[in-house]
Amino acid sequence: AEQPTAALLTNNGPHWRAAHVEFQRRIAFPAACLVFALLGVPMGVRPRRGGRAAALILTLILTGGYYFLFVAGDHMAAQGRFSPWLGVWGANIVGTIAGLFFLRRVENIRRPGRVVVWLESLWFRLKARDKADLAAASASVSNGPLSLPQSRAFGLRHAFRANRAMGFPMLIDVYLLQQFFYYFLVLLAGFVLIFDAFTLFELLADIARNHIPALTVVNYFRYLIPLMIYQLAPLATLVSTLVTLAILAKNNEVIALKASGVSLYRLVLPLLLAGCLVSGGMFLLDDTFLPYANQRQDALRNRIKGRPAQTYFEPAQQWIFGENAKIYNYELFDSDRQLFGGLSVFELDPATFQMRRRVFATRATWEPTESTWVLTGGWVRDFGPDGRVVSYEPFKATSLPELTEPPGYFRREVRQYYQMNWRQLGEYIASLRQAGFDTARFSVQWQKKFAFPLIAAVIVFLAAPFAFLVGTRGAVGGLALAVGIGVVYWSAAALFEALGSVGQLPPLIAGWGPDAIFGFLGLYFFLRMPT
Repeated sequence: AEQPTAALLTNNGPHWRAAHVEFQRRIAFPAACLVFALLGVPMGVRPRRGGRAAALILTLILTGGYYFLFVAGDHMAAQGRFSPWLGVWGANIVGTIAGLFFLRRVENIRRPGRVVVWLESLWFRLKARDKADLAAASASVSNGPLSLPQSRAFGLRHAFRANRAMGFPMLIDVYLLQQFFYYFLVLLAGFVLIFDAFTLFELLADIARNHIPALTVVNYFRYLIPLMIYQLAPLATLVSTLVTLAILAKNNEVIALKASGVSLYRLVLPLLLAGCLVSGGMFLLDDTFLPYANQRQDALRNRIKGRPAQTYFEPAQQWIFGENAKIYNYELFDSDRQLFGGLSVFELDPATFQMRRRVFATRATWEPTESTWVLTGGWVRDFGPDGRVVSYEPFKATSLPELTEPPGYFRREVRQYYQMNWRQLGEYIASLRQAGFDTARFSVQWQKKFAFPLIAAVIVFLAAPFAFLVGTRGAVGGLALAVGIGVVYWSAAALFEALGSVGQLPPLIAGWGPDAIFGFLGLYFFLRMPT
């Protein structure tokens, strides 16, 4: 990457493939501007519902898809599966073909989908039945009353419609929910796609260095997507609420609703229910599938990174291969404090796999000046070739020269509490507390198991007033405001979590503090809206 272009062309040594891939990349990536211009013309000139919001969502999808194809092709070209030209230019080729396809259809009139046609036919049938009921009612005035079943069915239907005049759901509720979930799903998919592309770009060097199969990488992203959905769902809820209401205000539909006697409080009700549904879905995901998905993606990421193999089925009891035929088992590993809790080390005979020594320590602390582990409250047991105990030595504090693995050897990128649901985490905290370990960090995370999903519903209160304020700017203003609110929330959540982890705040306040602050602010601005 640091060589001039002329040197890349003349490189015929052992690294010729990397040089040719870099040369093609220097041409293909700037050429993507032309590809996106070709894609932008047919996408931009066709009228679509949603205006700039739909264009923005489409941009996220196209950009994420292009980066994903570009990074994947670049990686396959570097591995030798494709030629450098085909691998690097593959994303541009696909984008050009798609652009020409849409450009050819730019003047065609789209036919409505089958679902739309079916809904329209159903609507017309209901309208026809209403007209028949009204005709029968008018005929009963001159020709006598209707029969009892006919009059009862007619009365129930019209009483139901009368009660729904200001009840729930009204037609405007269905319209708002449709808009909200449309933006929510598309934005969430766009966010996940972009994060996947950049994560793949980050892991490319490790994938090539450790010769990771493509199926392993696909499985890693398959198990990573649930965590991304869980983390990004509140942001997608915030943006969807702002964009939905901002477009409503920009098109003066809010004025029409207020003139019809519909309060803004009533208008926000379906979005609040949608936020509650998202919160419930997040909590259910975290309680069921997400811990297992985090365990799997943690194990696959360690494999991609070339880290030692370890178990993931029981987050409270970790097993990991060490150096020189050693196996480590521990209940707790705190990478910040460089501390083990409930550590057992099994030394094996590499020829017979029989146990030669077992070391146990209630605590093990890394001493950086001596580059060794200081073990406290444990024992060392040696075994002979026949499996019998040869010696047994208890100790209060000691260090063993054979324990050479530094803390970085055991450090993992996925935190342990993500691999447990709230019940498992509660039991884990109780066992650690009984053993005398500091559980402040885990207690904060236990509170966040409930507090974080709820922010999707709380944030609707905060989004609604600001959405009406930026209504003249439409979806772009709503998106800009959503980014600002999201940054403030995640900064506050990180600050409260850090203070709670070191014991400066009680776990309850550290976990629920951001929700409480944003909830009170949202309620304050929500009640001050000119309804």
